Amino acid sequence: MRKLKIAAFMPHPDDTEILVGGTLLKYKAQGHDVHVVIAMDGRRGRGHLPDSVSWQEIVAIRHEEARRACAILGVEPIFLDIEDHRLLDDRDCYEKVIAAMECLNPDVVFTCAPNDYHNDHRCLSRLVLNSAWAPVFFAETSCGVDFNPDFYVDITEFIETKIEMARQHQSQFTEDPKETIEIVNRFRALQCRRKEIRYAECFKLYKRFEWVKAYELLPHDDYELPEKIVPTTERN
Repeated sequence: MRKLKIAAFMPHPDDTEILVGGTLLKYKAQGHDVHVVIAMDGRRGRGHLPDSVSWQEIVAIRHEEARRACAILGVEPIFLDIEDHRLLDDRDCYEKVIAAMECLNPDVVFTCAPNDYHNDHRCLSRLVLNSAWAPVFFAETSCGVDFNPDFYVDITEFIETKIEMARQHQSQFTEDPKETIEIVNRFRALQCRRKEIRYAECFKLYKRFEWVKAYELLPHDDYELPEKIVPTTERN
């Protein structure tokens, strides 16, 4: 597998770890060039911080948390610093996204699904699709609602490190995120129907060109949705 440049365009400072953390760790372990772009500044994600903390302080805290998480991955995050809930399909936001895209010129892009529950996530998805020439993989929506993946990545080897990355966002979690992450990624692993896979992340490929082959872009040990897994109404 040739060395690839991977770019994850994520909305908020704590989305990278939850949605694509394990896959990025696997890319990095295999020697690929990994980059993380965080679109919004996180000012409205107060979490459990007291009301006395200003939005400027929240931004600084969330930047530092993202840096600590990305340090575990071995990368320095790129912050576009668009205000939370102000990510729109307008020229200013588009210019920031496309500038980062052109600077990185990635081979593979990861972002949120266009039908995600959060408006910031949906807007970023559209901006990324409009600015990326590389194949784009959509990460799953919150708890997998209305998301039917095409491909899975075995992250069993990296689950503990993914959890440790998520733990860096202390302002956002009142409880340890370990259980939530394990449940979601264990559920996706069960869909692979391979006993050796304990934890998996899943994605849907947006094919800009028909000749794109996902197996040449995802890290090794990715698995396509087995043909046997179909809606109950379609089974004989």
